[in-house]
Amino acid sequence: MSARRMLPFILINIVVSAVVVLAILYFWDNQRVETAPAAAFMTASPLPSSLGTSAVALLPTSTHTPEPEPEGPPVHVVKAGDTLATIAQIYDVPLEDIVAANKLVNPDFLSVGDQLLIPIGGLATATPPPPPEATASVLPSPIPAQPVTVTQGSEALVQITAVIAPGDLKNEAVQIVNVGGSPIALLGWKIADLQGHFYTFKQVTLFGDGAGILFRTTSGRDGATDVYWGLAEAVWEPGELVTLLDGQDSIIATFTVPAQE
Repeated sequence: MSARRMLPFILINIVVSAVVVLAILYFWDNQRVETAPAAAFMTASPLPSSLGTSAVALLPTSTHTPEPEPEGPPVHVVKAGDTLATIAQIYDVPLEDIVAANKLVNPDFLSVGDQLLIPIGGLATATPPPPPEATASVLPSPIPAQPVTVTQGSEALVQITAVIAPGDLKNEAVQIVNVGGSPIALLGWKIADLQGHFYTFKQVTLFGDGAGILFRTTSGRDGATDVYWGLAEAVWEPGELVTLLDGQDSIIATFTVPAQE
């Protein structure tokens, strides 16, 4: 065959080969793109310098919010084998404080699952109420400005015999004596000054034949011979008139505080 006749076949082979090669290359490139790892497309690229630091501030940041601390004393949940002694040792708290904080009736008996408040730092101290002030009021019966003479039967003769340490809150007291022969209950009786301050007696009994009580102005615990008004300042002063009234507001006795020498 002459060369002129073979030339078309050669050209056709070249074109076919070129097409096949291009197809293979195209197919190969597509395969590489599809199988490339996803991380390759997620590679961080530097921020443009034109954004400056303000762009960094716009990026989301992770913040950690601290857990709020529980308020109040810790709570211990009783487990098998727990005793108040071991619980007190664990928290270094006096056993008596745990009993008081939880108002335990029987400290030797605990049930599994009981929740006990642990008073770490000691029990809360209640703020004592302020001492009462002298109550000013209008008594049903008028208080006389001068001592009066009271006539009583021999079986019910109560007298104010002295005012001790007037003006001295710690020691100030009114001495009340039953010189009769029968006991007298002072429940509902009153003792008053000219300014309308008065005290109403609770269940107090004056036994006869000279038995008496000291009615003290300051605070304290009432007893068989001492009754406390609970005031924060002294009441009686020289020239002051002390008046004792019964439950029907009838005047029983009066006494003028003598001048101090």
